[in-house]
Amino acid sequence: MSCVTKLIVKSRQRKRNFLACKAGYNNSWIKKFHLSILEFYNKDLLLFLIFNFLEMRFKFILSLVGCIAIVWQVSAQKQQTETDSIVANLSKKLKEQYVFPDKGLQVAKNLEAAHQAKKYATLKNEELAAMLTRDLQEWSGDKHFNVRYSPDVLPPVEELQMEIPPNEKAAYGEYLRHDNYGINKLEILKGNIGYIDFKYLCTPEFAGDSYVAMMNYVANADALIIDLRQCGGSTSPDAIPFICSYLFEKPVHLNDLYWRKNNVTNQSWTYSYVPGKRFINKPVYVLTSNATFSGAEEMAYDLKNLKRAILFGDKTGGGANPGGVLTISNHFSVFMPVGQAINPITKTNWEGVGVSPDSLMNPGKALHAATLTALHHIKNTATDEGWKNYVGQVINEVIQNAPVYKPIVFELNGYPNAKKVSVAGNFNGWSANATPMKKEGGKWIVTAEAEPGKVYYKFIVDGNWMTDPGNKESQMDGPNTNSVKIVSKDF
Repeated sequence: MSCVTKLIVKSRQRKRNFLACKAGYNNSWIKKFHLSILEFYNKDLLLFLIFNFLEMRFKFILSLVGCIAIVWQVSAQKQQTETDSIVANLSKKLKEQYVFPDKGLQVAKNLEAAHQAKKYATLKNEELAAMLTRDLQEWSGDKHFNVRYSPDVLPPVEELQMEIPPNEKAAYGEYLRHDNYGINKLEILKGNIGYIDFKYLCTPEFAGDSYVAMMNYVANADALIIDLRQCGGSTSPDAIPFICSYLFEKPVHLNDLYWRKNNVTNQSWTYSYVPGKRFINKPVYVLTSNATFSGAEEMAYDLKNLKRAILFGDKTGGGANPGGVLTISNHFSVFMPVGQAINPITKTNWEGVGVSPDSLMNPGKALHAATLTALHHIKNTATDEGWKNYVGQVINEVIQNAPVYKPIVFELNGYPNAKKVSVAGNFNGWSANATPMKKEGGKWIVTAEAEPGKVYYKFIVDGNWMTDPGNKESQMDGPNTNSVKIVSKDF
């Protein structure tokens, strides 16, 4: 056998031995032992890594929860400190400036007790303002109280200033001018009836020329309707005597205003002189609603008690104590009544009770009723037959076009612990008090009247305005969202 042949044989033999050893290893307990050791260590490593990961995650979660708790605690402490300051400042102003000292002291005590009982602990911003407003009005019976929240920082106002600061007059005057000094509508209705619709009554310092032009425009009318149904008040004590001066021939004592500061009483009289022509010896009709408030109520109250006007509509809001806005924190302010109206005839006012109209009715029907009354007066006093016949035709037209009202039901489920629930909308002049709801079973319900078409509304639950959670139909009105119902003409 050659050397080469021997090498080939040995090579083949080694290969067979290697394969045999490999096969033996693969089937031997040795490989199984090796693999079991590897498997054990791999599992141990995996478990180690898993536990390590979970431990790190747990520590992270604990740290995160701790941070959140710290932030929450700091935020709660900050909120508590702010609420403490708001209540303290509000209590101080109640004691020092509210028009009735004894009542102010009692309201302040109630406020401090409620705060100690943690009534306001979880409230902030608008919710806190609404609760404070509700409490102040309930404890005092004074509807002028109003706490407001502002997201912007408010300028400090420690004591009421009854005049506009000189540096703010120009901007304030421009604002009033853009709002037409509170005049919503001015026209002569068919039958020669003057009609003035006020949003608010404006100080003659700014509105004097416009109000003179307004009164001269209606001077030749045979009757006058003054619509105060959406009039929220007056910007000045001078507005009412200025307008009323056109309705009286001689100076008349309208009202007195008592001010706690300096313990003074100011009388309000009509003027002996007015620019232009007076509206005298002709009937005046005033329209009211529950939204008629403050200075607008005074005008209605004065004219009614002086027997110069006949009132149509609903009872007014019931706010007779004048005042102004005071700052109680960087973001909270309060309207604080600091004066009291005293009528020279009744020796009292309309605070908490409102002004009762001569003809009580749905405010939406008041213009129609006053117009018919005015037309009948004009017809009955007319001396010209042609004019009398024409007014008779106008009366028939007004009767034929009388507003039609249909019943509408409002329901709100839940809120078993609510103290006061009402509904406001375009059907009642958006008055929060005109349409209270009654609790029946598990819901609040009321039936009201509305003209056919779209009815926009919101519920007010203990002072908080909200859309109807049971009605998906809604519509935007500027920044606000209102619920919508449709009242059918054929219903």
